[in-house]
Parts: sequence; C-alpha cells; structure tokens
Amino acid sequence: MDRGQLYSLAREKTAITEVQMRILGHMQEALQFASDVSREQIVIMTRGKNPDMAVVLCVVCPSYAGSPAYYQEGDVCFLDEAALAESVFLTGKKIVGRKELEIGRQVAVTAYPVSDNAGVVFAVAAFISGSTRQHQVLIDTAYMALLLPLDGGAYHPPRLQDGLIVLDSVGRILYANDMAAGLCFVLDKEAAEPKTLVGRAMIHLPLVEKIMATGRPQYGEEQAGGLTLTAWGMPLLVQGKVQRTILVFTDVTAIREKEQQLLVKNSVIKEIHHRVKNNLNTIAGILRMQARRSKSEETKEALKRAVDRILGISQIHDILARQSGENVDWHQLLGRLCRLSLESLTAGSRVHLAVENDGEPLIMGSEAAVTLAIAVNELIHNALDHGFAGLPSGHLTITEERKDGMLHLAVKNDGHLLPEGFGARQYDLGLQIVRTLSEIELRGRFRFGNEGDLVAAHIWCPLKELEGTE
Repeated sequence: MDRGQLYSLAREKTAITEVQMRILGHMQEALQFASDVSREQIVIMTRGKNPDMAVVLCVVCPSYAGSPAYYQEGDVCFLDEAALAESVFLTGKKIVGRKELEIGRQVAVTAYPVSDNAGVVFAVAAFISGSTRQHQVLIDTAYMALLLPLDGGAYHPPRLQDGLIVLDSVGRILYANDMAAGLCFVLDKEAAEPKTLVGRAMIHLPLVEKIMATGRPQYGEEQAGGLTLTAWGMPLLVQGKVQRTILVFTDVTAIREKEQQLLVKNSVIKEIHHRVKNNLNTIAGILRMQARRSKSEETKEALKRAVDRILGISQIHDILARQSGENVDWHQLLGRLCRLSLESLTAGSRVHLAVENDGEPLIMGSEAAVTLAIAVNELIHNALDHGFAGLPSGHLTITEERKDGMLHLAVKNDGHLLPEGFGARQYDLGLQIVRTLSEIELRGRFRFGNEGDLVAAHIWCPLKELEGTE
C-alpha cells in the first residue's frame, strides 16, 4: 500500500488526525525492513470512527515468507476482539501475549504503542509470529527501527541466507542467528562456541567503529579465513546516540571468485582479438608486397581488394579488443568501423557518411557483431570503390530500424546507379559475401538494387540471432 492509499483508508474508516497519518506514512518506509529483521508479520491497527472498533491500516509480511497474511488492510473488528491492542491503547505500554486465530491454533503477538508528538497513543504495531514463540530482542529491535525511519534506500533487508547480528549501545552482541554465528568464528578467532557470542564485543570491526563514531549506516567488505563477506550496518539512535546496531553479513566469496574469473576471461578474449588483429595486419602486409611485385594489373587489383577486406576484419578485431565482455555495443562498433573505413580509403575524404538509428543501445553477442560488421564493411567499401568512382563527392547513409523482432539495416548511396537488369547473377565477390553472411550466418534476408536516384542495400535479420536469445 502506498502512502496515498493509507491516507485514504485512514480518512474513510478512522478519526486519526492528519499529523498522525503522516507519522504512519513515514513508518511505512521501515515496515518491510522491520518485518524482515523480526521475521514476523506486522499489523498497524488504530481505532475506528466508532471508538469501540479497531481498523487494520497496514499489513506487512517477511519478504521470504510463504504463509498468507493473518489480516487484510481495511479489516474492521470490535476492539474487545483484539484484546492485546485494547490493552496497549489503555496502558500505553508494550504487551506480550497470544491470540487464537482459529480453534486449536494460537500465535504469539507482541504489541507496541505508536504515539504522536504529544504522547497520545493513536495506533498499535503488532508483531505476529507463525508459532507461539518469539525472539524479543529481534522484535524490540525491529520496533525501534519503525520509530526511526530513513529513506527506503537506506535499508538492506536481510535474507534467509544472511548472517544477522544485533549489537547493544557499546557494540556487544545481543543476538546472532545461526549463519552469523558461523561467520563470527571466522571474523573472531577467540570465539569458542555459539553460546559465548552473546555478550561479546564486535567493536574491533572497522565497520562497527565507523557506525559508533558517525551514527550513520555503513557498508563494506571483510576478508577473513579465505572468505569474502559484505557487511552492512544500520544504527538505531535514541536522542542522537547509538542504542542498537543491526549488522547484516553476506558470504560473497563465490561471487567474487566468479567476478575474478570473468575478469581473467575478459582479458584473455581481448588478448585474442589483439593477436588476431596483428596477424591479419601481417597477412595484409605480405599481400601488399605481392601486389607490388605482380606485373598483372588484374592481379594487383584483386590483391588490393583482398587487403582491404583483411584490414576491415582487422579493424573489427581492434574494436573488439577495446570492449569488455562477450557482448558488444553495436552502435559503438558501427560508428568506429565507419570512421576507420573512410580513413583507410582515399575516396573517404570526399564522401559524407551519416548513421541514423533510434538512439537506444543495441547489445549483440560478439560472434553476431563480427558477422554483421563484416557485411556492413563490405557494403561501405563497395559504395566507395564503385558507387563514387570518378565522382567529386557523394553521400552515404546507414539507417537502422527495429521492428517486429527484426533489425533492418540499410546502406544507401547517391553515386552511380546500377545498370538496368542488374541482379544476383551480377554480384561481385563482396556482394556474394554479404548475401551469404546475411542469409546463412544471420538467418536473415539481403536485397540490393536501385531505389529512385539511390543505390540501396538492405539487410534484415532476427534480433534473437544478434542478441543470442532463443
């Protein structure tokens, strides 16, 4: 329930004031955190417009609980049916007891008063257990958290697999769950057995020292016994002094090891791309030497075109060597590929190239990105070599569109038009490569021909092939 719904329900069914509503609204920020810390359902109840009635305004269950809520927001009952809540309203003090939900089934309840600035008890915060047992240290701590709400982003809800520790005002352990007990033996070699944990001081931890000194939530990592633990601490203040501290420890050893493995893998992949680039440049150099020694102009032209293709692929691997991970930002790759292609060809100085897309990132698997980049590189070189041959200047446009699960990429130029009747039978090696990559490797379609006063090449391919999804 958001704050607006809470206010609407309170105005409709209760007589509490606007100031009291705002107090409950601020408490909402901490309700889920308090429920997760205590592992109890929390019910906020107040008197109805008829003072003999009780109205449920808020109900929160632990985020990891599977049991249904015992109450629903908006439920109304006679106050004498909620005996513990009635006692809190009368005495203004914490009450511990039991309630029978149905015949033969009882639950434990701890109810606390909620007061306004004038000290008037206007609501009750009831912590309800799924059994007849409760841990009062946890419940008292969770209630303190309700009274000292911060912004929702300040809370770090503990999970079942986390270690949870509650410290007193001087840093001594009041409570530690089983997971925390095991982690304490790693952090504190002097701890001999679980029963010795309660009463031990943890102020020697840097995180606890910072909390005691600043009175602010702290986050950090602890290295001990071969383990890596993330540690988060939430101080609970009374009159500006730390009265209790909630510590949440999470064993992230496996996660950090996986991150390290990914860093190593990423470095290896970059090194592979770098070496492939160098090898391709070496091959291109050898072919240039061969072209210079050749006496046949046709052979020289064929070798020059082969060198251009090899250098194009080399550029792609150079770009991939500068990116992180197995996925590639296609727009960054395309932008750099276009710049390098124009710089590597003399015709590039007189051609204006524009790239148009929707501006949204397009992340591809590296294998698909390399395939598509080779195809686009061939189309750019084809336009520069043939479309603008003998022309003083020209315009080359690359456009992208994502629609119906397909990526449509078009490369258009305003150079020489294709001869009448031009078709797939007249494709040179470059266009044959593009067609093969588009239809076989990317499982898409390719079309090439005149469109008005432009020569246009179109590639359609499924986004799932590019993104590596099924």
